Amino acid sequence: MSWNDRSSREFQGSPYLLMILHNDPMSKTICKSENNRGKIQIMADIVDLCKAGIRKTHIMYKGNLSYEQINRYLYELLEKELIIQNLDDGVLTYRATEKGRSFLQYYNMMLSILDEQVVSISPIEKLT
Repeated sequence: MSWNDRSSREFQGSPYLLMILHNDPMSKTICKSENNRGKIQIMADIVDLCKAGIRKTHIMYKGNLSYEQINRYLYELLEKELIIQNLDDGVLTYRATEKGRSFLQYYNMMLSILDEQVVSISPIEKLT
């Protein structure tokens, strides 16, 4: 059993340890989600790329997505009416809708709230 396995089970309820482990460069194995984009972030990236109108291959390359991923996300974004398809001079392009732009606005607002610096209080300061 590795130290990370033991520590995550032994100290599950300790917010102070989680703060220490989160800030410790040696504990990146615990905070794996920092390196990968989630579904909402990928969707926001695609809608952002579609603001000016863009082709599917350009979304793939600029969004760093595979063919399977881009098809799955475009289908879902079209279904939710966050983007639309346009046929411009025989070329299929994707554009963000008003609903998509609103989604981006709320997504960016949420990110700014989450990125605000939080003043942390050490356990010793809480006791005094």
